[in-house]
Amino acid sequence: MRSKFSVELTMKRVEIQPALFAAKLSRLTLQSIHCDFTGSACATVNVWRNHAIEPILELARPFFFWGGWSANTRISDYDDTLMFSGHAQCDVELLWLDSSRYRKEGGASGDWLDWLGGRVSALRGSSTAPIVIATWLESDAEREKMHALTQRLPAVHFADLAATCTEAGVNLLDPRTAAMAGTPVGNAAQTVLARKLACHWLAAAVLPPVKALALDLDHTLYAGVLGEEGAEGVILTDAHARLQTFAKTLSERGIFLALVSRNTRPDVEGLFQLRRDFPLQWQHFSVTEISWNDKAEALARVAKALRIAPEAVLFVDDNPGELATVAGRLPGVHTTHAHENAALTENAVLYYPGLWRWKVEAEDSRRVKDLKANIERETLLAEAADPAEYFRSLQVSLAFRLDPRDQLDRLADLCQKTNQFNMALQRFNHAKLAALMERPDACVASVRMTDRLADSGVVGVIVAQRADDKVIIEELCLSCRAMGRRLEDTAILSVIGSMPFVAQCEEIVFRVKNGPRNQPALAWLAALRGGASTLSDGLYALPADVVRRFAPIDGVELLYPEHADR
Repeated sequence: MRSKFSVELTMKRVEIQPALFAAKLSRLTLQSIHCDFTGSACATVNVWRNHAIEPILELARPFFFWGGWSANTRISDYDDTLMFSGHAQCDVELLWLDSSRYRKEGGASGDWLDWLGGRVSALRGSSTAPIVIATWLESDAEREKMHALTQRLPAVHFADLAATCTEAGVNLLDPRTAAMAGTPVGNAAQTVLARKLACHWLAAAVLPPVKALALDLDHTLYAGVLGEEGAEGVILTDAHARLQTFAKTLSERGIFLALVSRNTRPDVEGLFQLRRDFPLQWQHFSVTEISWNDKAEALARVAKALRIAPEAVLFVDDNPGELATVAGRLPGVHTTHAHENAALTENAVLYYPGLWRWKVEAEDSRRVKDLKANIERETLLAEAADPAEYFRSLQVSLAFRLDPRDQLDRLADLCQKTNQFNMALQRFNHAKLAALMERPDACVASVRMTDRLADSGVVGVIVAQRADDKVIIEELCLSCRAMGRRLEDTAILSVIGSMPFVAQCEEIVFRVKNGPRNQPALAWLAALRGGASTLSDGLYALPADVVRRFAPIDGVELLYPEHADR
């Protein structure tokens, strides 16, 4: 969905970054930035509105440009009734609503939200795209009803215009703009909302997530050069301290932190031992790459160590030339310039498209801890003479569940995020998975993995549909956290065997699509079939008895649907 950054585009992004993430946004400056979207990835957004959104979309253009993508907006006529006339499929459904128009109709506080819930339900019935409701509320009763609405329907999100403006210190409404611009949203608020819309709300609905933040050291996490000023001489300004604190909170949310610096490793280790005033400490980094070698190669090693794609890494460095070199050598990596004013750097990272989430799940926070546990697992596995004894010593448990609506967010995340062990790359979202869970001829299964070192959480999703005497595996995704533990056969075949309609079928058919990084999934299926080592796109069948007669690996506790929640 997002374009790869060229060297030229990287330098242009460095140039405009201070204007985009200043404490006070300038409308004229935003309008003066030239944006060339030629060749950029584009998401289609249906906009259903009862007041003008055009001024905000115009101001959002440089933020889309800086983030490496664009939005093709199909804007409806003004329509308070939300009839969704002429609906066509899209990537995001955006409801841009002036809530005051509904309150004028009278009735108890929040009654209009009951009506809105009905209209959103109707839209969900015809669209599987994420739905973003952008409006403002005026009472606790309204907030409770909006929360209930977003919880009741899958992939429905509330973009709170009032809260965003309050946080930015600007007034949301200005009656003077209503007649001139067709919206009561004030001019100052429009710039704030444009940034939020492009960098957070729409980005979180459609873009692949950023999973790791790779940080330079000198002039990035502090002012100064370690090799010249020494550990005591580098300066932790208030702004740098806030930047470090923010990075630490990202780690607590499940974003990996990596340190990538051209320095001498003993000097850097000594720095963190001495500077206890740093909010970020050595143990907060999942990977450290400290050397005088090429940073593009270092970032490739970071991605490999974290078991993620380079496209999931955001690199922050104070040297524009370094950013341009990385963009040229490793085009998928995201980059942000570390400004001498660290407050601008913090703001740029805060608003980087793909870092912000609509919801932070418990699964996200487990990611960093589980990586550290995996290092110990690999050591134990290398030393184990008997795999069964290894699994028993780790107390490995796999829990399977069928159609678990309470895990819908995590399962959709797996479909969207998983790249290496993703069999068909169908990218099912919340709404599509929820619909499949309701069908008697379909099943959505989850796999949860725990051991004595860590609770890895839900690490697998299998989507299956019955077709006559066949069961078609439409999607099979395993998190990188589950890979390399010799558990793939047991996790996948056992959960497929637990699906009710497998007992009556003759074949298990796997849907396959080749992608740039999903060879581990295809290699697993090829080995299971015992045929060709490479698979083309298409359907591949196995006798159902292969699944029904499969013997799970010894030493692993299996919890089937009726026991999975114990």
